[in-house]
Parts: sequence; structure tokens; C-alpha cells
Amino acid sequence: MIRTGILLLAALAAAGCTGAPVAGEQAAKDKAAGKTAFASPSLAGGTWSGVFANPQKSIDNFSRIGLRPGPYEQKGDEWRSDAVPTALTDPSAPDPVMAHFSAAGDKGSLKRVAFVLVEPARSNDQQARDQFDAWMKQALAQLGVTGGDTAVEAIHGRKRPTGSLKAGANYAVQRETTPRERRLTVTFSRATPILNGTEPATG
Repeated sequence: MIRTGILLLAALAAAGCTGAPVAGEQAAKDKAAGKTAFASPSLAGGTWSGVFANPQKSIDNFSRIGLRPGPYEQKGDEWRSDAVPTALTDPSAPDPVMAHFSAAGDKGSLKRVAFVLVEPARSNDQQARDQFDAWMKQALAQLGVTGGDTAVEAIHGRKRPTGSLKAGANYAVQRETTPRERRLTVTFSRATPILNGTEPATG
């Protein structure tokens, strides 16, 4: 179990905290496609509006930081990109712990991005939960936006589960438990300006 954890942490580091199951193979593909293996921080320009304003640019940024987003296309009544799920435990084992990422909005702008941790009911892997925290924080840090630390504090009950962030976003932490799995969803959504609002931003 310890060796498995070490290997998973190494994979996270090699893949920019994406936890890609085959990080070396993905790096080789990126190199062949002429993509850079290093993503500079602040890709979104330091504000959440830089994430929400241009979906196609953001999808490209999500790809550069290793989130492996799918195409941004219309699905039902919204536009959406769903990333390739990331295994946070041994992907060859039954029912691995998985991390998911998605972005959604309309054709011209994003309205929200979400990080989701899905744990099978019989799983109790704190290391996987810690890796999820690190994966989410690293992604936001590379985009150059606030919210990673605040969301992690909210996950662990040290901040309220919903609130406003500096630079144009709201966050929400939600949990859902079914007989099959436990699901933790962290959503960052475009903030709606509030006239004469007095509620302070929290992160």
C-alpha cells in the first residue's frame, strides 16, 4: 500500500498533479504534437474572468495544465467540456477512487468549472482525498486564480461550504452519498455583481 501511494504521488508530480495513469506516454504525445511540457502560471491572467470569458482559450489552458478536457460542445441546453477522469488510486484495481473535471456555460462564455471526487462506498483512502486537494489547488495555481486554499478549507470544515472569492467567482462545496459511492463536488462559478453588496470575498 505504501509503495502504491509513492507511485501515485510520483505520477501526480510528473503530470502536473493530474494523476494521469500513463504520464510518460502523455508527455511523449504532447512532444510529438509540438506542445510544451511546462505550463507557466497565471494562464488566465490572474482573474476568474480570464477563465470564464473565452471558452476555447480556457479549454486550451486546461489542456496545457494536464486536466485533459474534452471538446467544448453543446450537450442538451448548455455547452460543456468533460475531462478524461483521473484515477487517484490504482486504476487496475476494482473500483478506484476517481477525480473528474468539467467546464460548462454557453457558446460564448463559461459559467462554472467543477472538480469532483468520486469514492466507491467501500473505499476509505485519505491519501486519495489529499491528492484530490493537491490536484485542484495545483490546477488553480497554474491558471493564476484564487480559490484553491479556500475550497480545501471548506472541504475540511474550516470555512463555510459556499462563499465569494476575490477576482470574480463564487465557490460551493457539496457532498452526496449513495449506497454505491460518495461524491464531493467543488464548483467555481461566475459571480453576479451585487449592487450595494456587503458580503466580503473570502479568498
